[in-house]
Amino acid sequence: MTDRTKAPETSTIRSLTIPPIEVYKLNNGTIVCESDLGSQDILKIEIVHLAGRTSEDKPLASRAVSSLMKDGCGSKNSQQIAEEIDYFGSSIRTASNLDFSFTTFYCLTKYASQGVDLLHEMYTTPTFHEDELEKFKKLNIQKLREELTKNDVISYRHITEEIFGTNHPYGYNSTEKDYQNLTRGTLVSHFEDYLGTDNCHIFLSGRITDEVRKKVDEKFGSVYKKAKIKEYTPCQLPIEGQKITLYSRNEHQCSIKTGRRLFDKNHPDNVVFFLLNTIFGGYFGSRLMSSIREDMGYTYDVHSSVDQMLYDGCFYVSTESAPEYVESVLSEIYHQMDILKTKKVSARELQMVRNYVMGNFMNMLDGPMNVGSFAKSMIMIGKEPKDFIRFVDEMMQITPAMLMESAIKYLNENEMTEVVVSPATDVC
Repeated sequence: MTDRTKAPETSTIRSLTIPPIEVYKLNNGTIVCESDLGSQDILKIEIVHLAGRTSEDKPLASRAVSSLMKDGCGSKNSQQIAEEIDYFGSSIRTASNLDFSFTTFYCLTKYASQGVDLLHEMYTTPTFHEDELEKFKKLNIQKLREELTKNDVISYRHITEEIFGTNHPYGYNSTEKDYQNLTRGTLVSHFEDYLGTDNCHIFLSGRITDEVRKKVDEKFGSVYKKAKIKEYTPCQLPIEGQKITLYSRNEHQCSIKTGRRLFDKNHPDNVVFFLLNTIFGGYFGSRLMSSIREDMGYTYDVHSSVDQMLYDGCFYVSTESAPEYVESVLSEIYHQMDILKTKKVSARELQMVRNYVMGNFMNMLDGPMNVGSFAKSMIMIGKEPKDFIRFVDEMMQITPAMLMESAIKYLNENEMTEVVVSPATDVC
């Protein structure tokens, strides 16, 4: 009989195995990545273009194009497309982020042919109807108004503006005026200029048959469309600390964020800072959670994050607290930074965090759909899936001295931009 009073034995995960992933090009330059691992007749198709915010000529063009592509194409309107997707038991999601626009489509493998036909129609003959554009504007303006009732949203928008600048693709934030200024011509121009076959990636994961491969090649490999290249302008703002307090009538708690510009995933310090951030505030047992939540009881949740885009990145700590605790919370955040700069992480804590991270990596590689998402995250930053093994190997070699060196280099209060959004009736 199992003795429930004793914890199970633990073992260290020292290596990972990357499941088979095949990458090849169609005749027109479109890159296809396959994770043919499915035991069930389910298929995920992801189509990704380098056509996000960094490619825009006008604000919100990428978001609008991605959203409206599924709301009308060829002779089909949004209702007909939705009915077709429902009929075949499929689902679709379109979106865009700072660097990429993408479509994610799930279907049964036996209906993949119909799914590929629909996706091809979306990517070749989108209609961008005026009435659908007006619906998009109204819906997103309403969403924006709702989001701006949240202090956490206000603090995030403001800190990214301060880090990257309000005119930079990674720094600007959407406004009602930006939505109102969208025109059908803006959408058509963005679609024609930046969604080409030479900057297109197709990710297939699940049960992939020869029929699926043939259909994808037939529809997405037969036409060539060259995309316009938009030169990225690096952020020119200096990295320097600022302290900003804003007032809002939205909530009773203060939203706190403090952070700085960092780097992208290809930076030589990426691995060591990834591990340092996890220790500092990147998981539930982190230094910040143990100190500010568990010991002091000043907040329900506190965490540090690294947002890494294709060309740049930022690091920030985020939490919420009552107004009377704001100064104490910020003081403790900087105190924990100082500890990491002056006292080496113990071998025991370092091994525990490595085990936690490796467990997450194993989950990330569990199942064909997860493997497909992993492959996408690697390939879209210019790496091969096998490069992840080098990331893991390097992480396993990180020493306490290397973590301290990274903390000294990047965790400095005088370089942190600090944003506090406080209730208007209180003074934090």
